[in-house]
Amino acid sequence: MYNVKYQNKIFTKEVVELDEHSFKNCEFRECMIVLRQGDTELKSCRFQNCRLILKDNALNIGKIITTFTGKGPVRVVDFDEQGMFYPQEKQNHE
Repeated sequence: MYNVKYQNKIFTKEVVELDEHSFKNCEFRECMIVLRQGDTELKSCRFQNCRLILKDNALNIGKIITTFTGKGPVRVVDFDEQGMFYPQEKQNHE
């Protein structure tokens, strides 16, 4: 089961970690959506101008999908590798 459950919530301009969370009928507006493992539940959710950041195992899976298909796994995706998203000094603190 999921540690945190959200229902009918609107997220605006937030960093939202998907793993170990359940989201039902939620709306995400201009958010940074972070996926690390893929252990999440998304039902009837809407996304407006959001960015998806793949890290850890999700990043590895994204790279495998890219290798097989020749394109990214989703329409808007960022691979969080050094220098790709976070400034260098912030990466060193993670």
